[in-house]
Amino acid sequence: MNLWRWTLLPFSAVYGLITYLRNVFFDLGLFKTHLLEGKSICIGNLNVGGSGKSPLTRYLMLHLQNTHSVQVLSRGYGRKTQGHLRLNHEHSAADVGDEPLMYFSVAREQDEVHVAENRNAAIQGMDRTNGRILLLDDAFQHRRIRAGLSIVVSSFDKPFFKDFILPVGNLREWRFGIKRADAIVYTKCPDSLSDEDKRVHNEHAHKYGIPCFFSQIIYPPLMAIGPRIVQHPTHALVVTAIARPEPLYQHLEKQYVLTRIAFSDHHPFTLEEIQEIHQKFDTFDSSKTIVITTEKDLMKLRTASLMEKIQAYPWYVQPMDISMDREEEFLTFIQTYASEN
Repeated sequence: MNLWRWTLLPFSAVYGLITYLRNVFFDLGLFKTHLLEGKSICIGNLNVGGSGKSPLTRYLMLHLQNTHSVQVLSRGYGRKTQGHLRLNHEHSAADVGDEPLMYFSVAREQDEVHVAENRNAAIQGMDRTNGRILLLDDAFQHRRIRAGLSIVVSSFDKPFFKDFILPVGNLREWRFGIKRADAIVYTKCPDSLSDEDKRVHNEHAHKYGIPCFFSQIIYPPLMAIGPRIVQHPTHALVVTAIARPEPLYQHLEKQYVLTRIAFSDHHPFTLEEIQEIHQKFDTFDSSKTIVITTEKDLMKLRTASLMEKIQAYPWYVQPMDISMDREEEFLTFIQTYASEN
């Protein structure tokens, strides 16, 4: 944490008091909470950005598809529309946001992905019958609705118990808000994780009587976006618009010399920016250089004008998945909730 941020401590005190009182009012019933009918799982966090909610939401979506029809409801950050939308094949990232579009890319015909600012109103308009299970993306602080199961994600290297309230730190609410969760998933863990590495993280979860799990990022082989292929590249321009691209950099720099082009999270790419990226590419040896982006960022590149430009250059997407420590136990935990009467 940067030392200069401690100068913002008075603002943290005010913000912390507001969030504390808000939660107290909900806990006392002065602010009403609507318990959702049917099965629902909230995937949220205590901190802002980059904790790994999206990969876990997709992971749960894919595994629950084995037994349920899945509905996903997201705020749709970065979209230019308003109101409640159910995604279809005509929607772009500008319409619905990059993360919901990524979820929709793995949805089956019987699954649904929705975006809405007012989640409560959106849920009232959704068909919650026939055993559908609802995944609420980033709704832990949205206390006017309460899911049947709440999972909080926290980055292993920047866990909630070492963070501080905004704006000094990155916490949306005080650490003890974790007590509302039913499980914690520590994300972005190192490749080799010993019991000693887990000890402190386990202690902070058990302090609140909450089970915790650990997950790692897995990077499958690159996939070409267009027809241009480079054999045995040595250099990569890495184009990202995600909150924390550092794990991706660490993975790719094992194979390539990197030139990093980073935009803010959910940034919508423009034609001019793509042209500037290609101008940068042209300064390198084209026989040894490729452009790499993320799956989430690819959602924003899928417009006719951008794809036309991209086709002329060797763009690749880096897929990402997660591996869950004690996966069988975690999935049993999820399926037990999803299947119980």
